[in-house]
Amino acid sequence: MHKFYLPSLLISLTVFINPGKSLAQSDSLKARDLQEITINAFESKTNPLTTTATVGLLSSRTLNRFSATTWTNAVNTLPGVRMEERSPGSYRFSVRGSLIRSPFGVRNVKFYWNGIPFTDASGNTPLNSLDYGAVQSMEIIKGPGSSLYGAGTGGVVLLQSHAENDFQNRAEQSVSLGKYGFQSRNSTLQIGDISIQYGHSEQDGYRDHSAMKRDAIRFASTSKIGEKGTLSLLGMYSDLYYQTPGGINIAQYQKDPKLARQSTATVPGSEAQQAAIYTKLAMLGGNYVLQLSDSWTQSSALYATFTDFANPFISNYEKRDENGIGGRNIWQNRSQIGNVKTNWTSGFEWQYGKSAQRNYDNIGGRPDKQQTVEDIRTSNLSVFSQLEAVLLTDLTLSAGVSYNTFKYKYERFFALPYSKEQRTFDGIFIPRFAANKVIAKNWAVTASYSGGFSPPTLQEVRPSAGGFRKDLEAERGTNVEVGIRRTGKRITGEISAYHFGLKETIVRRTNEAGAEYFINAGKTKQKGLEWTIAYEILSDPRLPVMLKIWNAGTYTRYTFDDFKQADVDLSGKLIPGIPRFSQNTGLDALFKYGLSAYVTYQHGDSFYLNDANTVKNTAYNQWIARISWKKSWGQHFYSELSASAEKVNAGIYSLGYDLNAFGNRYYNAAPKNNVWAGVKVGWEWQKNSK
Repeated sequence: MHKFYLPSLLISLTVFINPGKSLAQSDSLKARDLQEITINAFESKTNPLTTTATVGLLSSRTLNRFSATTWTNAVNTLPGVRMEERSPGSYRFSVRGSLIRSPFGVRNVKFYWNGIPFTDASGNTPLNSLDYGAVQSMEIIKGPGSSLYGAGTGGVVLLQSHAENDFQNRAEQSVSLGKYGFQSRNSTLQIGDISIQYGHSEQDGYRDHSAMKRDAIRFASTSKIGEKGTLSLLGMYSDLYYQTPGGINIAQYQKDPKLARQSTATVPGSEAQQAAIYTKLAMLGGNYVLQLSDSWTQSSALYATFTDFANPFISNYEKRDENGIGGRNIWQNRSQIGNVKTNWTSGFEWQYGKSAQRNYDNIGGRPDKQQTVEDIRTSNLSVFSQLEAVLLTDLTLSAGVSYNTFKYKYERFFALPYSKEQRTFDGIFIPRFAANKVIAKNWAVTASYSGGFSPPTLQEVRPSAGGFRKDLEAERGTNVEVGIRRTGKRITGEISAYHFGLKETIVRRTNEAGAEYFINAGKTKQKGLEWTIAYEILSDPRLPVMLKIWNAGTYTRYTFDDFKQADVDLSGKLIPGIPRFSQNTGLDALFKYGLSAYVTYQHGDSFYLNDANTVKNTAYNQWIARISWKKSWGQHFYSELSASAEKVNAGIYSLGYDLNAFGNRYYNAAPKNNVWAGVKVGWEWQKNSK
């Protein structure tokens, strides 16, 4: 039986100080002012009370609760959303259980950055190439978004590189230090709507062979083109290196959790093979919005990416050169017929990518004898249309559908004879229907039915050992959801219940050498309950302190519905990697004179590490505290000092397990205590300053 840990509603403390005019204006915005927040999910541009989607929001204010090192802790405060970092730089991002097919990276969740597709044509998202300072906010749509965003049964994430209407001129420099050799430097220059940001971060890592280093630069601008046009540009370059220590078994963990994967009589370990990831990524994109009339708006987004990737692994040395292009075009009409307001959105999204892949024998981190030479070309197209209508000012109805195609073309040039194969997923129609009814001005009831599909990604049809798995089928699913929301001066909250049925679920397997491959696992049933609630204890800004208490949690039951592995029937077993219960609690306190402090408590239940449900991890309790002091020194100069600490109580603690790992190597240990400290200085000025 689960405890709700109500006493721990004392948990997240935020102490805030008025640092000066412009900083005070941005930080004095109260979390209860939800009407000032714009929800962009499904192109609705509405507010949190009237949206027909279930959305998790991470603003710059939310991110300030945690150290400026990674988004992991902030993302994990959102119910139904999970971010993991198995070792420094190795991110995984999950929405409602999509981690079951993500050995690393991000799969089954679609990302957009400043309105530009950031997930590539094959379904992979290079989230670990982004520096922490490159993203200022996230809007996370939970559940399938395929009716408007194409492939993906997990959800959709909308990233923004600047806060809304934040175009203050400034030059800013920050430096952070922490345990395990962590250090970061971040430089930002913003002139009006043009910003350049450079970030460097590195650390030695908690475990053996887990060092990381990343340099990333980001450019963004938004400019008026004529009287009715707006052009937004986005460019970035990232150079990322991180060592991959690999999983260890329970005996090795109990002996020394810092161990990297150990060598055996037949297979060398991670250190012996110098296992690591080397990624250089360049991206250039633009989004042009044209206001054609009072009713019609047209927007076009285009991007190009270039990736140089290398991965010396246990069994081979993988080298990939990849490039991709794509775009998204939307036509939107906003009209009013009598008392009915309508919003009709139609358009298409197209992506293409080519990956030239070569595998070699790996001799201590150096490529040797060639194993494979393969090319894979990926293309996908999604055409969509959605109509949203507001009736009687308080009832919103939405209906949308998309038509989708997805194609892989594979060629093998080594180990003759020459091979050429193709896998096509054609003619997939995906609908979505939703309704929202506002009751008594600050209550709302929402219901939705949505479909989703997710073809195998490039790393699934062409696993690390090479070859082409054209037998993999696309996942197909349907999601039914109902929810209740409340906004108000003191209390805000939301509770949602959903049932997601998935067919041809894709799951991961590994062989003795650790090389991964994927199979379809029949049907799964995913039931969940999510909630958030916040209460402003003291909300008057004239008081010496403002207090807010909040809680967010998730309760799930994810099971295999029809799944056999060889002669073993696993139907009814719980899906591994998904805790039945998790919750976060916090207390935010805003003080005058610039001092801030945050304390956050998180509890996560144990869960199974394999499909057979024979091995479990242990539950954990995590406490995180942060204090900061902000100060303005005159009209232009400002500074901020901060310190953060983290403490975990758990028998076994990992920020990411290797599910169904060969040899029971499930464990990637994470530190149970950590500390960070940082300093930030900046100079800001008004546009009209002389």
